[in-house]
Amino acid sequence: MTRRPTERATERPAEHGLAAEALAALGERLGTPLTLEAGEVPTLVWTDGPTVAQVEDAAREVAPGPAARWAFRRELSESSVALGALRLAAAPSPLHCGLPLPVTPESVAALWRDTPLPAPPTPREQQLTYALLYEVHDDHRANHVTPGQICDGLMVRGVAALARRMGLEDSDGT
Repeated sequence: MTRRPTERATERPAEHGLAAEALAALGERLGTPLTLEAGEVPTLVWTDGPTVAQVEDAAREVAPGPAARWAFRRELSESSVALGALRLAAAPSPLHCGLPLPVTPESVAALWRDTPLPAPPTPREQQLTYALLYEVHDDHRANHVTPGQICDGLMVRGVAALARRMGLEDSDGT
């Protein structure tokens, strides 16, 4: 079978010791669809939803043998990346010099590592997330943008410019 470059290699769960019904039941239990990607190490993948630790624990309860051989990867949706980037940009600087830390896909992933998603945004964050994603999509003339493009788009614009564009008061320092 020849795959197009854009297709993700996904194997049948039974090939790695988990029936399709068990994978669906696990996804239902966790509240998120799961896929088992092919590779040297089979990888259970989902978007947002529970943390990696939560999925690992649940998978080991359902299928202790197979789950011990799997890798686990939670991908972040565009809205989770944008919300995380906005929260990082608005956070007080932990550096003694007061300079903000750069907002990167890695720092956003670290922010959400132990947080089930979606994280509820405030009304202000919701508007800023929308504005950021709208502008980044427009910049790249694409229906899908990468976490790097989202973070770069925020770093170029800044939170204050997005807030002004949305008609939001800068009352909380973001």
